[in-house]
Amino acid sequence: MKRYDGSETRTFHLAIRKVSLKQVMTPAIRMSVLPILVLFGVLMTGSVQGYVTYKNRYYNSRTYYISNERERFSLTNMNIRCKNLGGYLAKIDSKDEDNFLSSFVYRAGGKGPFFTGITDLASEGRFYNYHDNTPAKYLSWRWFQPDNWWNEDCVAIWIHGLNDRKCGIYGRYICEVPK
Repeated sequence: MKRYDGSETRTFHLAIRKVSLKQVMTPAIRMSVLPILVLFGVLMTGSVQGYVTYKNRYYNSRTYYISNERERFSLTNMNIRCKNLGGYLAKIDSKDEDNFLSSFVYRAGGKGPFFTGITDLASEGRFYNYHDNTPAKYLSWRWFQPDNWWNEDCVAIWIHGLNDRKCGIYGRYICEVPK
């Protein structure tokens, strides 16, 4: 087939079948891939099924996990999932913790929203931590936030600050597990 620029293209049809790495890779190729897998293992250590975990996921005696999949966010359901890990939806107590979580979100691909456990569901404009009903200590909002656009009661962290978001939308969430 000729392209507009005069070059030719070819069409290939592939038959896909299940094979093991041993069937496909020679010993030399397996040995060259091994360092990459080891490096990947260093970056993604302590894996917990359903969550992205990084080597540097610890801050101030707490461990953080980001959900792998985007799903419809519910404070109650996601907090239960975090409880199953021994924690709760993340809260932000300081600028340092906010910076840590922003870098954590960045390493996870940066595509949000990444929901926290901060909400103003009980009283508009009064933000608190869902798991223990304590007032939110540190809120570094993005420009023009919070705006309560379309009745937004949940708080998500992005690379450049917090944003109030509608609770029922799709996104990922961050669990905080104390030691």
